[in-house]
Amino acid sequence: MEKFITFFIFLVLTCSSFAVNAAEFSPLDTIGKLSNGQRILALLNDKTLDTAYKRQQLMQEIPKEQAQLSAYYAFAYYRILHDIEMSNGSPKAAELAISKMLSVGQRLNEIWLIAEAKMWQATFAVKQSRFDDGLTLVDEAIRLSKAANFDHLTGRAFNTKGALYYFQDQYYVALEYYLKALDIFRVQPEDPYVSKVLSNVAVIYVDLQQWDKAWDSNNEALAHVDQYGGSYEQFSVFNNNAAFILEQLGRVSESKPYLIAAQKNAELSGNLNVKMNTKISWAHYYLSIGQYQSAADLGRECVALASVNRYLLLESDCSRILAKALVNLGLVDDALVALTKSEALYRQIGTRAGLADTYNTYTLAFEALGDYKTALLYQRKANEEDKALLFDRRAQMSLELSKSYQEKYRQQELAVLKAENDAQDAHLAEQQLREELLFVIILVGIIFISLLIKKRYGLESDNKHLQSSNRELYKQSNLDTLTGLYNRRYFLDYLAQQGQLSTSKDTRMCLAIIDIDHFKRVNDTYGHDMGDEVLVRVGQLIQSKTREDDLLIRWVGEEFILLLCWPEASSPKSAKVLSNYFERIRQAIADTIIEVEEQQLHLTVSIGVGQPLDARTLVDSWQRVLDGADKALYLAKRLGRNRVVLAQEASLSLGSD
Repeated sequence: MEKFITFFIFLVLTCSSFAVNAAEFSPLDTIGKLSNGQRILALLNDKTLDTAYKRQQLMQEIPKEQAQLSAYYAFAYYRILHDIEMSNGSPKAAELAISKMLSVGQRLNEIWLIAEAKMWQATFAVKQSRFDDGLTLVDEAIRLSKAANFDHLTGRAFNTKGALYYFQDQYYVALEYYLKALDIFRVQPEDPYVSKVLSNVAVIYVDLQQWDKAWDSNNEALAHVDQYGGSYEQFSVFNNNAAFILEQLGRVSESKPYLIAAQKNAELSGNLNVKMNTKISWAHYYLSIGQYQSAADLGRECVALASVNRYLLLESDCSRILAKALVNLGLVDDALVALTKSEALYRQIGTRAGLADTYNTYTLAFEALGDYKTALLYQRKANEEDKALLFDRRAQMSLELSKSYQEKYRQQELAVLKAENDAQDAHLAEQQLREELLFVIILVGIIFISLLIKKRYGLESDNKHLQSSNRELYKQSNLDTLTGLYNRRYFLDYLAQQGQLSTSKDTRMCLAIIDIDHFKRVNDTYGHDMGDEVLVRVGQLIQSKTREDDLLIRWVGEEFILLLCWPEASSPKSAKVLSNYFERIRQAIADTIIEVEEQQLHLTVSIGVGQPLDARTLVDSWQRVLDGADKALYLAKRLGRNRVVLAQEASLSLGSD
């Protein structure tokens, strides 16, 4: 009887989900409504429980047989089992749990469960440096999660895809996906993934060597977990990042408390990957303060753990750090063995940043041996890798320093050759010696002048590429990729700037939401490609009807935000004047036939207009103003669409309801 009741509950919930397919899907909602759902959710969310106790509770709440029959129970069962195995330092067992989740999803033909499993498999591909496999898995997870309307999973998949690009040194592509994920997660400010993605953004800035931005982003992540709570893994990772950033800012003495906190939380988490990253951070710290033996001991331990668990990237990082410590200890032969392993692994993975630093360490090793020719060879290799990364990483080291370092070794080579020639040709006449010396001087002068010319034009070319890349980054960060309009990020930056202006009290602002009516019908009837083109055309039409000082934003989906600005003296004197302005926009769209792919579309928009305020007040309370505009938009929709409603009208109407 209980099985029949459970089946009936699932049937009702499934039918309800079809009835409201526009709402976001979440398996947690369904699980929470089960008789033991709250206990299952507590097991899923609590990362601090003892793993043995957690496993015992899991078996009591979800028998293994039940996890084979229900997608929801399978989701919870294998997610919890994955967390237990990761906390026990058993990544292979955790990966096996996800494979079983995928098998259940495929057998039951539940696309959302298949997407969940593929996303987690992609995270293992990241750790194992199988980047091509990871991208295939995560792209499939994104496609399926969007089909299932599983927004939170889409956000997690974006985050994983960002990590895949990050580890391939494609930093700006990674940043794009991290910001996409952040837009999804920030709908619920308490979502723990907000802090996770902020931390990933901080790591991007670390690799771009933009230390102040990295520090701010990581601090924002730490503040988020302090306010809303987080896992041991999160506290460990964020404190690790803080310690490393402080070292790069030259504040090594301040980093130790963060390292201690990172190590404590890593041990509590039981997560092997987190523990190993903490060891790497301590090794960096010991290198910075000259405790090379401690750095070497940690490096060896880290290499052994990474090798056993097939964490290729961590193994290559640990080998490189171990080599640095060994060079400083004078154990150059052992350092060269570690560098050979590091170089081979970085080549296998395709990570140029690590390869460049490996070559730099080779240079130090051969310098210590007095072999300057081989040192020069590896310095040239390091320079080539650095050049390839220069515009992606925005590194502050310049080619000029690398070339001057090269020149140092060229001069040493010339000096050696000159000394050899002098010894061999000592029997020649004094005149012949003077001629040869003059020839050498002229040759050095020609080389030096050639290098100066090459350096000048090379730097000019580099600067042009840098400026072009900066412009592209600005577009990616501030412009909507589909419509070319400003995006939400630019809107928030614009408000912050307005709040700092001394004239903000003398400026009036009004914020309105413009929503395309029945846009879903366009997508359903003609497809998303045509829907995208409609968004572009409508955005262009609205833009053509605005004034130079107005700001049009692509907000989300088919919604646009229009921010009007006037000097106080010329501000609209009545609600009617303000309403007429937006009526002209609404009427222009209603009167325009939009032709897309030989289809003629008649579209309308509904507009909700917020309360006009002075600029400083609106900046401080824009979310409340936006909420008022949203209520006005809701009333416009309820009254039949294709109309303009002011917030004052909505307040009166909704209040009377």
